Amino acid sequence: MTKSACRNASTFFKVRDILFLLKIYYNKVVMRFIKNKTLKFIICVFLMGFSYTSHAQTNIYDIVFKKDTIGILKVSKNIKDDVILYSYYLDVQVKLLVSIHLKYNLKATYTAEQLIHASVDNTVNNKEHHSSDIQWKDSYYLINSKNKKNHKLENKITYSGVKLFFEEPNTIKKIFSEHSAQYGILSRIGENYYELTLHNGKKNQYLYKKGVLVKASINNSFIQFQLLLRD
Repeated sequence: MTKSACRNASTFFKVRDILFLLKIYYNKVVMRFIKNKTLKFIICVFLMGFSYTSHAQTNIYDIVFKKDTIGILKVSKNIKDDVILYSYYLDVQVKLLVSIHLKYNLKATYTAEQLIHASVDNTVNNKEHHSSDIQWKDSYYLINSKNKKNHKLENKITYSGVKLFFEEPNTIKKIFSEHSAQYGILSRIGENYYELTLHNGKKNQYLYKKGVLVKASINNSFIQFQLLLRD
């Protein structure tokens, strides 16, 4: 083979392919030639990192009130092996009788399709309005909410509110709220269209396209607004 042909052939080998081959053979070949123990350890850790599967997804929604865009909602889903991390960040500014600046942060962790931990922090005009923490304790959830007594929940949670942004709830009937730590009832009201009745009787609607939430009507404690998925 000519030198030119060799150079062309080498372009087909990507860095990831080389690392994969090293991972397979390092016990038999590579490590024999590495005398420095620290270097050997670093290479082992580096190569092990490629054994994990990872996938991330982020959706951004405009928050619309009376045809005006008043804020954004950013939701993310990060998968690493059997652990799924969800995050939800909402920032709204609207003027009613007074100016309201609402921020809402939610984080949730699932393992093997079960909610393991969730936390919520909600501020209004930069003052804490609500906070809650939900933690799985081997056989029950310990729920701690602001201004409420700690309590337990024994049933495992497999579908909570944040999942609505990433998974169309085709067969789901009950949805757990990370905010209120209570269940709402879900019903189908049209094709790819659902209505969630919250524990307080308020109703939200969710519309999906190809399994992705594209529009929602949210009946918030302050205002009722729409979420529109950005292109």
